[in-house]
Amino acid sequence: MKNKLSQRFTQETGSHHYLTAGDVEEVTHYLNERAYLIPGEEVTTAEPAGESNMNVALRVTTTRRKFILKQSRPWVAKFPELAAPVERVLIERDFHQAIVNDRFLSSHMPELLRADPENYVLLLEDLGQASDMRFVYSSDASLTRTQLSTLLRFASELHHLRPVDFPNNQGLKRLNHAHIFDLPFRPDNGFPLDAIYPGLAAAALPFQHDDALRDVTAELGKEYLATGDRLIHGDFYPGSFLTVDDTVFVIDTEFAYLGRPEFDIGVLMAHLLLSRAPEKRILQIDSHYEKPAKFDVELARKFCYVEIMRRIIGIAQLPISLTLDERKRLLERARAGLV
Repeated sequence: MKNKLSQRFTQETGSHHYLTAGDVEEVTHYLNERAYLIPGEEVTTAEPAGESNMNVALRVTTTRRKFILKQSRPWVAKFPELAAPVERVLIERDFHQAIVNDRFLSSHMPELLRADPENYVLLLEDLGQASDMRFVYSSDASLTRTQLSTLLRFASELHHLRPVDFPNNQGLKRLNHAHIFDLPFRPDNGFPLDAIYPGLAAAALPFQHDDALRDVTAELGKEYLATGDRLIHGDFYPGSFLTVDDTVFVIDTEFAYLGRPEFDIGVLMAHLLLSRAPEKRILQIDSHYEKPAKFDVELARKFCYVEIMRRIIGIAQLPISLTLDERKRLLERARAGLV
């Protein structure tokens, strides 16, 4: 399988560097070719750096240092049958460059050390023993007031940036659009919902045959695809947040584009609800997020509701601990807020 994917990667990208976990020899060859290793420095390990659906992320350890090597494929790393724009890693590079002069934003992201567009690779600062925040879905823990305050300040400062000529990221937006606003609401999507949670397929049926709901999600999808004038993260949820000691970091910015800030805030709100965050955390959005001009609170709520629905009956599932009845109630609540 690896050889076939390696050949496919080279055919589709022109790059001969298909980098994978455990292949110290190839990682060493790549880093030497790019003159990144200093004389006498040797790679000792190249291990997976956390869970990544979209890209390959390796924690590279050498005799002198550690760093993260991230490479995109012309497909979703976890699902090679699902095509995705390989240029997405360059969007992440552009995001780092757009925020580098903002002290707060840059202090809450890993430093970009090197970008290699020919091989679709980024080298990033290794933040150490960090863990993403997906634990909030399946434990009694939730985002703390301080953590959420940091994330809301991050969003506030980000959404006031208007970088000139930021890429439109249309290819990845179309992929995301399909999985948020379209496929979850189609009865022919083929998603194995009962394999995810028994009874979920039947629970999804009413929402897959709801023309009024589909009309609303289609209109929201148009808002999502439109070009805006504010830089947004595009995937602002706990899987994109890391904690190191008491500090929160934001990662995985390949979904970024100039769009509607309401999308980031709506997604964040949805995941607070999906993780059973207390009501005071939801209310904190109003008090700690500095809304840019013309921010549409109702649009943010609608993005929140559609995100809830697609995370329950779509293919991009989360490790949520909700019962079937709890999922049904959230689906009904979300639909009522949309239609």
